[in-house]
Amino acid sequence: MEIKTNYMMPGLNTPPLLARPIFLLPCLLALLLMASCDTEDEPIPAYLTIGTFELEATNMQVHGSISHKITEGKAFVVDKASGVTHQLGTLTLPATVPVLLSGEAELNVDPVIRANGNSLYPGIYPFYERYTTTLDLAPNVDAYVKPVTRYKAETAFEFIEDFEGTGHLFQDDRDENPLTFLENSSEDVFEGQFSGKVTLDSANTVFVVGTNQKYFLDFSTVGKVFMEVNYKTDIPLEFGVLAVDAVGGESPNFEFVVLAKDEWNKIYFDMTDLVATSTQKEFFFVIRGILPFENGQYKPEVANVWLDNIKLLHF
Repeated sequence: MEIKTNYMMPGLNTPPLLARPIFLLPCLLALLLMASCDTEDEPIPAYLTIGTFELEATNMQVHGSISHKITEGKAFVVDKASGVTHQLGTLTLPATVPVLLSGEAELNVDPVIRANGNSLYPGIYPFYERYTTTLDLAPNVDAYVKPVTRYKAETAFEFIEDFEGTGHLFQDDRDENPLTFLENSSEDVFEGQFSGKVTLDSANTVFVVGTNQKYFLDFSTVGKVFMEVNYKTDIPLEFGVLAVDAVGGESPNFEFVVLAKDEWNKIYFDMTDLVATSTQKEFFFVIRGILPFENGQYKPEVANVWLDNIKLLHF
């Protein structure tokens, strides 16, 4: 009789432990590796909170209002010990970020604005200073900074109109309607005692105002050119220039538009390309508003526009 060896135990479909050591070895090795990984120390970050920017006054007679709309900050940290730079990115402020550094570090934050009101393209505002401070970072410890900036000393303010005087710079009535002039008004004031105001209605549907004088801007000597405006408006507004040639001919270019806004807002217009691509070097600065006409009627029937702190600045 032939005798057959059977390693199967009664009632079981798997071989006994002694019959399958080769299958256990990989599992044991994997468990050992996992255990060793769990014992490694993971780095613990410091936590840095960057508050909203403050625009600091240096000389109000030179730069005027310190209203601003700095929405973000582009931040990086330099490790003092190694000199290595760690980018934190462009942060919507206030923001809290983990930083894998310990010890003394230098924090740098550049003020970021949305030029021309474009929410898709935040950019560093060239006329504000970078904020820099020194931090002592420690693992799992919170650090807080309140960034402060100011206008750069080399900024040239071509004009500032805050509507606080007896007259103002935008008295050139380009629509030839004396009822749609820009007046000093105490009715709805952004700051100070007055703002500029225009009222339109169904009988007076358009206003166009320009600066009383033209401004010389030669792009071979002028760098960045921006206009800052505080505004509140019931209707869309257009901002632009009239380029003036050698014989006094004017070429209008209304490059920028703001929509109706029922609360005071701040906007920065980047006029650099507009000036750089012009064949002329002298410009009037112009603002235009038109009462919307929809379905055979004007909507709204009466519209108000308020303006304040209009600044033209460049390097």
